[in-house]
Amino acid sequence: MRRGLAVTFLALAALVGVPAAAAADPADPVVYFSFDDGMYYPQGAVATFGYACASPVSAIVSCEASQPMGSQLDTFHAGTHSVTVTATDYEGRQTAVTQTYTVIDITKPHILWRTPSDGATFEQGSFVTADYVCEDDPGGLGILDDGCVGQRPLGFPLDTSTLGTFTFWVTAVDKQLNVTQETIHYSIVDTTPPTIALSSPADGATYTLGQQVPASFSCDDHGGSGLNGCKGDLAGGALLDTSSLGSHSFTVTSYDRAGNVGHETHTYNVAYDFGGFAAPASAYPTATSVKAGQPMPLKFSLHGDQGPNIFATGSPGWTPCDRVLDAPTPADGTLSYNASNDRYTYLATTSKAWAGTCRDILVTFADGTLRKARFSFAK
Repeated sequence: MRRGLAVTFLALAALVGVPAAAAADPADPVVYFSFDDGMYYPQGAVATFGYACASPVSAIVSCEASQPMGSQLDTFHAGTHSVTVTATDYEGRQTAVTQTYTVIDITKPHILWRTPSDGATFEQGSFVTADYVCEDDPGGLGILDDGCVGQRPLGFPLDTSTLGTFTFWVTAVDKQLNVTQETIHYSIVDTTPPTIALSSPADGATYTLGQQVPASFSCDDHGGSGLNGCKGDLAGGALLDTSSLGSHSFTVTSYDRAGNVGHETHTYNVAYDFGGFAAPASAYPTATSVKAGQPMPLKFSLHGDQGPNIFATGSPGWTPCDRVLDAPTPADGTLSYNASNDRYTYLATTSKAWAGTCRDILVTFADGTLRKARFSFAK
């Protein structure tokens, strides 16, 4: 009987290919594994699990393992694994043996770049924070504590003050001490047009007809790619166009070496050089008393003979003093110019029916400006 059991024992040992495991009692069942206890496998290796049970003195009635015969050992997940085989003989003696094997993580971790990414461009002066992740491949042991280190810590701002192309590195270390270091490149670019300081003409300024006003402006690309041009509608120091009444514009264009173009436009108005109404008119809203029905002279200077067409269409006009929002009634009168004293006189017709009333005369000049004088009419 013992000889037959021994033959069975040796046959099973040959099947799984490893020596028998030791038992506490020589009569206890013996368990065999297809791998040595404490064996190492590289991650992803193919290892088929086999086992056997034998008894030197009896018959085996149960031989069970924690995973099926012929199945593959788990070599996907790095780390230590265990497999247990339990043998029971006819008399009820039982042996349970657990063996371990270790899967070695041989795969380097990888880096997920968020900011900056390779080849990314950022505007000069923009706020950009470092954002990256280190990951181990599925089945790996994971990233070592403090094993994801970048040129700048996670969440820290990048220096975007200087133009150019820069590198950024990140090193990842997993718990098996596999190391990956990657370096990417990013660029800080100038996307901002050069600044323009346009001091003359001032935006919204009013100049008198024929006034000599030199253009004054400058451009700057401080900290940028460099100024490559600064051009105005006229050269700096040249006289603005004040030869015609109304609204005018002046534009300055700036250029930098990165191809950015800036524009600044100011508008200005050209008006008559009006010196105010002379006597008998008073400064508005003071009323001057005149006799109703007699012509009323409205005298003023525009600093030179500006011709007869100095009034806007429908001007001058009258409106009652207490109804300033009413549309004016066109005035009747004649316009003359005296070169000797450089004075225009508008001789306005009045009505005797205006006696005891107060009226404003509204003069809108061809330059768009509105001037007023107030009169009270006596009998």
